[in-house]
Amino acid sequence: MQGEVKVVEQIYSRSTHILKYVGLSVVPYCRRLIRFVALPYCYFFLIDWPACRVGRFQVAIDLLYIFFKLKYFPDNYSPCRLWETDKEKWCQYYGSMYDPYQRSRLRKEVQPKEYLILFNNKRVCYLLCKSLEVPVPQEFGLIAPKGNYKQVLRDILKNQPELKLILKPNLGRGGHGISIAYNKDGDIYVEDGIGKNLLDDFRLSVPSVVQTYIRQHDSLDKISTSANTVRIITLLTKNNNDVLIVGAYMRFGIGNAFIDNLCEGGIAAGVNIDKGSLMEFAYDLNGNSYTKHPTSGQVFKGFQVPFWQELIVLVKRIQREFSFYKMLGHDVVITESGPIIIEINDSPDNVAMEMICGPILADKKIRVEFNDYNLLINKPSKNLVSP
Repeated sequence: MQGEVKVVEQIYSRSTHILKYVGLSVVPYCRRLIRFVALPYCYFFLIDWPACRVGRFQVAIDLLYIFFKLKYFPDNYSPCRLWETDKEKWCQYYGSMYDPYQRSRLRKEVQPKEYLILFNNKRVCYLLCKSLEVPVPQEFGLIAPKGNYKQVLRDILKNQPELKLILKPNLGRGGHGISIAYNKDGDIYVEDGIGKNLLDDFRLSVPSVVQTYIRQHDSLDKISTSANTVRIITLLTKNNNDVLIVGAYMRFGIGNAFIDNLCEGGIAAGVNIDKGSLMEFAYDLNGNSYTKHPTSGQVFKGFQVPFWQELIVLVKRIQREFSFYKMLGHDVVITESGPIIIEINDSPDNVAMEMICGPILADKKIRVEFNDYNLLINKPSKNLVSP
């Protein structure tokens, strides 16, 4: 009987490995097929035709070249204005981290799927950071639509009336669904991207974490009154001895916005990693460029991000602490006393990073490390690290 059980266990074990292998091998090709069908959509709707300086036939050729030669979906063609870049340098662009080949390599080598919940769930991530003594905002816990969330908010603001609270969907992404709550003229208001309502009229739609709305550094507040954050991507090297900065940019809200996310109308300027100063241009999600902030008029070029070296030390420490997950996107707000981690992203996309900061594989250290991890997906990119 024991022998039969062993045989069954061996068969189960081998079949599981086969299924895993088939899943890893087949899924990227299925997703590639879907993206191939979506190429006309990219051509007709994702190209900024008024800004494009090449003919429509050439654009079609370029999109096919990117898809088949560089092996990713060309949704970066317009935001990165690739028509202005020498075609031989296109291989320095990695493309979206969500594309099939990139995603399968990343999941296998540096971003194991089983750990996603640690970063997707904001409450879990907060507790992990807290246990590691990482500087984070004060958090009051999780509220739910069917709970007494209105009373919870009333109690917090009654005891600390000067506070402004931020409510974030516990499993949200991209700044969607975020709102703030605060006291004003004896009433409590909740405000989102659409408008504001009295707390009595507010309806919570999803479980959300409640945190203090961080007061940022004065120099940043003069540029934009939103909570302006630095997005910085780190990569733990294969030998685990160093942490590389893949790229960094700083986001700013426009007008009276209280969040700075690009998909919510914000703009972002690249940060010079060595100096901690902003680059000349900021960009919105459509690839439009700005030399100064549309609301405050602050010129971006040369602006020094406060506490930059402290920020670098902090994100490198976090990446080493989470050594089981080797590439992370950190969202950091700079206060008068230093950097504070707002969120840690498990799968920071790369199109915005390369639009704002330029191709990540232009950095020799990054492309060599990508090659060591087997993350490079096309021959031209691999040739960049050939002896």
